[in-house]
Amino acid sequence: MDSVGGFSGGTAAARGRRTAGSKVDQAYLALKRAIVSGALAPDTPIDKNEWCVRFDVSRLSITTAINRLAFEGLVVVEPQRGSYVAKIHLEDVRQWMLMRRALEIEVVGVCAASMSDDAIAALGQNLAYQKAAIASGDLEGFHELDTRFHRQMTEGLNLARMGEVLDPIRTHLERVRRTLLPEPGRPEGTFREHEAIFGAIAARKPEQAKGEMADHLDRVWRELHSFVARHPGFFDETDPRE
Repeated sequence: MDSVGGFSGGTAAARGRRTAGSKVDQAYLALKRAIVSGALAPDTPIDKNEWCVRFDVSRLSITTAINRLAFEGLVVVEPQRGSYVAKIHLEDVRQWMLMRRALEIEVVGVCAASMSDDAIAALGQNLAYQKAAIASGDLEGFHELDTRFHRQMTEGLNLARMGEVLDPIRTHLERVRRTLLPEPGRPEGTFREHEAIFGAIAARKPEQAKGEMADHLDRVWRELHSFVARHPGFFDETDPRE
């Protein structure tokens, strides 16, 4: 009887730990989405009590979630000041964009040379959806289609290993992309560049496709610098290694 009771108690305890862990994960993911999407701007204090109430978890659980985000560089934790959203490190962004540029230019060249007709048609369908999203003012939908458009290139070529490298880089750049998304004319400009990239792929012109992709990614860097000049408080221009 005792052993049954002990087993039952152990099961309940394990279930409780899983539930607590699940809530920590929920809080972590919600905080991360809020930071990456820009809903929580850089330097915004994170009110632990507010998040405890929102997710019905202990202060320790919220602290655990915040520490995970601090490890990822999205949150800064300082004694006496508390926890707040980290600024975006421009040097990190520069390096991630450099890596993305080098890889995606090569990928798009291979797309133009050897992507299947069906995969190219799927890219064209994505473009049609992008156009509809812009027409309806659906920025979130457009952002998702933009991300998908680039991912379809590696998937269409069955470049799984390349995708494994590019996906984390894109994740690191997500805050920048979402920060720039509402800028006037940005979705329309991005769509035109996607059209040019698609046109070069469909025409089977690798060098032209590479050039269009380079122009597309270089514009992001130029627009970022313009945005930084107008919103210096969003960014940390020091080298994070110093």
